[in-house]
Amino acid sequence: IVGLTLLVDQMNPAIMVKAHESWSNMSPTGAPALPPRKLSQTNRPQSVESIATRLQNPLQEPSCIEEAEWYWGDITRDEVQEKLTDMPDGTFLVRNASNKAGEYTLTLRKGGTNKLIKIYHKNEKFGFSEPYNFSSVIDLVNHYRKVSLSQYNATLDVKLLYPVSRFQQDEEFGTWKSLNVDVVWMRLIDLLKDILKKSISYEELSKEFQAAMADISAMRMGLQQYQEVNRMFEDQLRVHDKFLKKAERHEADNLVENIEIVKKRMKLLLDSKAVLEDKLYTQVAYSQTLEREMYQLKQEGAVVTRQKDKSVRWLLTHGVALDAINRLLNGTDWNTCKPEDIQLPLNLSHLDEGTWLLQSCSRADAERLLNGKRNGTFLIRPSRTGQSALSIVCNGVVNHCIVYRTPKGFGFAEPYNIYSSLKDLVMHYSQTSLEEHNDSLTTTLAYPVLATNDKK
Repeated sequence: IVGLTLLVDQMNPAIMVKAHESWSNMSPTGAPALPPRKLSQTNRPQSVESIATRLQNPLQEPSCIEEAEWYWGDITRDEVQEKLTDMPDGTFLVRNASNKAGEYTLTLRKGGTNKLIKIYHKNEKFGFSEPYNFSSVIDLVNHYRKVSLSQYNATLDVKLLYPVSRFQQDEEFGTWKSLNVDVVWMRLIDLLKDILKKSISYEELSKEFQAAMADISAMRMGLQQYQEVNRMFEDQLRVHDKFLKKAERHEADNLVENIEIVKKRMKLLLDSKAVLEDKLYTQVAYSQTLEREMYQLKQEGAVVTRQKDKSVRWLLTHGVALDAINRLLNGTDWNTCKPEDIQLPLNLSHLDEGTWLLQSCSRADAERLLNGKRNGTFLIRPSRTGQSALSIVCNGVVNHCIVYRTPKGFGFAEPYNIYSSLKDLVMHYSQTSLEEHNDSLTTTLAYPVLATNDKK
């Protein structure tokens, strides 16, 4: 009994001191500061804001749904998918429901996917489910721009933040027709800087997140150790109680004293455990905030990347060489590269669809038209599959390729179906070889078949 008393008296203080010091050092001394939001709604990339409405009167409410920027009428589901692809959570639009019964469909971006929510209409009221409380779709949208949709569905913990405006033209550039190469070139540089900044911020957040997860793992291990030590103390108390019932008077006093020591150390242990649990709770909340920041930053980066890709396509269709654009994309000294140094003479015949787009041309007709033409002579025609087809001369032979039309755009194969029109595709491949899609097609779309300057 005396030996057991001495063992408890000698071992527990060392265990307690070591455990308390090591576990206390594993976690922050206080609640960690949460990182600031990287982009607020007011400085988010303009591609998710209404430009036209903001310029006219940002405070003016539409008097009817047809005037609302987020209302797209009879737009198809595929078109909605295209407009919301890679957009951040909270991006939304409203279209007519497919049943044509005076109802609507709200499409909302959440968790990287599109959520479709039916807006019902009954007794002059609108809503997602009964009872319908909104007098108009505008009132419903305005309500959920301020209040999370979790009121309606617990999994939709997001507000209607960013309307996809049907008034804006070609994202933040307004009307592309009024732009020149210098403006788009400088905008591309700004987008590249923004992408780099977001990439650096994402890396920093990722490191913080990994460190936070390591702390959480250490804290959970520490809590398990606390539980093991506490079980040891409980075992010791049971042993003491057992011997106390049989102990002589002079032994009982020592046992009672030692029981009190063990109980005090158990209280210290439980107090330390409670502190660690609080720190663990705070650290978990911090890691979740970091994770949300990382996800949001990734979404915003995707939006800026789409703007960059659109700028690149615009420059390619306006005579800027692909090699020059690649130097810009791959470099960091952006201010030393000027568009006037690398702009190529624009082949105006490519801009005239009538020189290469033949709507009534068959495969056999294409081969007759192209037979004997020089390499790079081409046309685009309908294919039997309902898509379009490119017919082009290479190495003296007429070759045929399907041009796919997808919700994301035109192209020869995924993930290159990104061109908003056949003209954009033609302008791009007028300067880029087709061999990236087919090793045997070592040519560009050089000569429209009906161009007046085409020669054999």
